[in-house]
Amino acid sequence: MDPVKTPLGKMLLEEITPVVMVLRTPLVEESCLKNSLSFIEMLSPFCDFNNIDVPVRTSSDQPYRLQKFKLRLFYESDIKQSNIMVAKERLKQVITEAGEKDRSDLSTDPPDISNVLESSKSEISPSWFEIFNKELVRTVSFSEHEAFDHPVACVSVVSSKDEQPINKFVDLFNTNKLPSLLNDGAMDPKILKHYVLVHDNKDGPSEKATKILTEMKNTFGFNGCHLLCINSSQDEQIEHQDNPWAAYKFDSSPSQHLGRYLNIDDL
Repeated sequence: MDPVKTPLGKMLLEEITPVVMVLRTPLVEESCLKNSLSFIEMLSPFCDFNNIDVPVRTSSDQPYRLQKFKLRLFYESDIKQSNIMVAKERLKQVITEAGEKDRSDLSTDPPDISNVLESSKSEISPSWFEIFNKELVRTVSFSEHEAFDHPVACVSVVSSKDEQPINKFVDLFNTNKLPSLLNDGAMDPKILKHYVLVHDNKDGPSEKATKILTEMKNTFGFNGCHLLCINSSQDEQIEHQDNPWAAYKFDSSPSQHLGRYLNIDDL
């Protein structure tokens, strides 16, 4: 069996992937929440790359072709190790909920024995096992003794409605707001930095944002500055047939209309 298709392989592809730290201002979240999405939730569908074929070299200088790639985005406030007691209680809750689901499944008709025998090990593993593994990985994330979850890049996001946006970008890197692991030296502070200016098209034309972008490039460098215009649907809410955000918003309801003001120009 392809290792990627095993439970462990799937978990590694999903959880042991590069982390990007996101710093943002409240006005950025305000614009995104018009779509019932946070800034990270809005970007999440576009952090999975499944149909690629990129040649890379390993540390041993062996050629390798990358078929899939994923980025994990975290707000700076979430880059911290969980409280051990809270984590234990959360793991107990996960196991309890999975057990209750398994008990409810006992009332249904049992699967055909021939189908079970033909199934792979990954298909017949306990339902709670995958859930527990994911929660366990999240529980031990951002530890001092490992670097899998240490950010390799940082994205600072400011709204075009913010006053003195250039100063806002600088303020976001205030050491008092950064994760303690970064300030304490456990994480490498010399990471790639990108600067994103978010313009809400419902607030008007983007001429002002374009001028701010020019100032950003003069201040922070040409290649690391970007303008992201959102909420381009001015007159009506959009119903997305295959909503790309549904898989990343587990607590959503149909009435929320995820991405209601995002159209093809935004995506």
